[in-house]
Amino acid sequence: MEWQPDETGLQQVLQLLKDSQSPNTVTQRAVQQKLEQLNQFPDFNNYLIFVLTRLKTEDEPTRSLSGLILKNNVKAHYQNFPPTVADFIKQECLGNIGDPSPLIRFYFLMQSHSLLCVLVCFRLI
Repeated sequence: MEWQPDETGLQQVLQLLKDSQSPNTVTQRAVQQKLEQLNQFPDFNNYLIFVLTRLKTEDEPTRSLSGLILKNNVKAHYQNFPPTVADFIKQECLGNIGDPSPLIRFYFLMQSHSLLCVLVCFRLI
């Protein structure tokens, strides 16, 4: 069965991504602390890839930021990813390189190479 986000959790992740774009340093610190907490839950990465690949009506900065955070999480926390999380990320990456948005497509071409290299190197795919 394919992973589906909890709607409340998805809205919280979207709000966090939007808050992270704030120029306010207090907000930035709060976002960083929340990200550190969420990184304790491998399922958080499913939310990030879901925002990047499935929420095509979401604004591009929010979608691309979710991909950037995901890439950093893969690099830093790969050893904690359950196989189901790694499989979902792999499936979504490979299935969405042709995103209709030029910005996201460019981002995917640049970032998916790095992300896929990390996944391959750590035998997550």
